[in-house]
Amino acid sequence: MTDKFRKIDRQYVLSDSSVNEYGFRLLTSGYQLETFQKNPIGYYMHRREDGIVLKWEDLRIEDDKVLGTPVINLSNGRGGQTCDEAENGFLNAASVGHIVIMEYSTDADLMLPGQTGPTITRWYNKECSLVDIPGNCNALTRLYDAQENEINLMDLNIAAPAIKTLHQNTLKELQDTLQLSDETDEKTLIQAVQGLAIKANVTESENKILLTDKHSLQQQIDELKNAHNRFEITTSLDRALEDKKITVELRDKLANDYAANPEGLKALLAAMPAYRSIMEHLKSKQQDKTEAQWQWDDYEKNDPAGKKLKELKANDPVKYKELFEKKFQS
Repeated sequence: MTDKFRKIDRQYVLSDSSVNEYGFRLLTSGYQLETFQKNPIGYYMHRREDGIVLKWEDLRIEDDKVLGTPVINLSNGRGGQTCDEAENGFLNAASVGHIVIMEYSTDADLMLPGQTGPTITRWYNKECSLVDIPGNCNALTRLYDAQENEINLMDLNIAAPAIKTLHQNTLKELQDTLQLSDETDEKTLIQAVQGLAIKANVTESENKILLTDKHSLQQQIDELKNAHNRFEITTSLDRALEDKKITVELRDKLANDYAANPEGLKALLAAMPAYRSIMEHLKSKQQDKTEAQWQWDDYEKNDPAGKKLKELKANDPVKYKELFEKKFQS
C-alpha cells in the first residue's frame, strides 16, 4: 500500500454467462481476457469524464465467472471515497463497459429461460467500473463492433428473432400452398419454387393451374414484405415513445402515414429531440445561473476533474483570467 493507490482486499465478479437485465447474455467462454489485461482500467459509475479511478489485478476466469481485484487510484479526486465505500461494503458490484462484440448468435439452443436477446459468443470490454447496481444502463446498453461503431441493442435482441419467426411462418405457408409435408426441408422448398418459376413460362392456355400457383407465391412474398415493414415501423415507434420523442396519439398517426415507408420514418424519428419537462428546463437554467456565480474555489470543489474550468477557459477566457488572477495573485 502507498499513498498513491490501495488494493482492495476482496475480489469482484466482473461478468458471468447469466441473462442480464437487458435480456441478452455475455458468454464467459467467449471472453477475450488477454485483450482487457493490456489496459485493465475502470471508472466510478462509468464516468470517464471524472478520470481513471481504478485498475484491475488478479484477473482470471473461474467457474464460468470473470474475477478480479480492484486497485484504487488515490490520486483521483474520487479515489478515497471509492476506496472507503468498497472496503466498508457499500460498493459491492462491478460492471463491464464499452463492450466490443466480435461474434453473437440468435440460436434458440443457446438461449436460457427469460432470455429475449442474443447470446454474445465472443467479446471483450475496454473498462470495468465499480457501481452501486450491476447491469448499469451506462454500460450494457453501450455495445460496439470491432470498428468502434455503436451497435443498437434493439437490432440484436428484437429484429433477429422476429425475422426468424417470420421466416419460419413463411416456410409453413409455402409448404401448405405447394401441398408438401411439414417435414419438407428448406432446400426442397427452394427447389419446388424454382420449378414453379420455370413452369411459369408455359402459356396460360397450356397450364392455368401453374399460373394460379405463381400468383399465390407472389402474394405470399408481398405479404412477407408488408409484415416486415409493419415490424420495423412498430419497433421504431415504440423506441421513440420510450425515449419521449412522441406521444401515443402521434405514434398511431405516424404508423398510418408511414405504413409503406419504414426508412423515411426512421429518418424522421432520428431528427426529433427527446421531450424535456418544464421542471427539467428550470433545473438546467438554475444550474447555469448557479455556475455563473462560482468562484475558482467553487469550480475546484464541485468539479474535481476540472472539466468545467476547461470549458470556461475555452468559452469565456476573460472570466477565466479574472477568476485565475483573483485566486492566485491575491
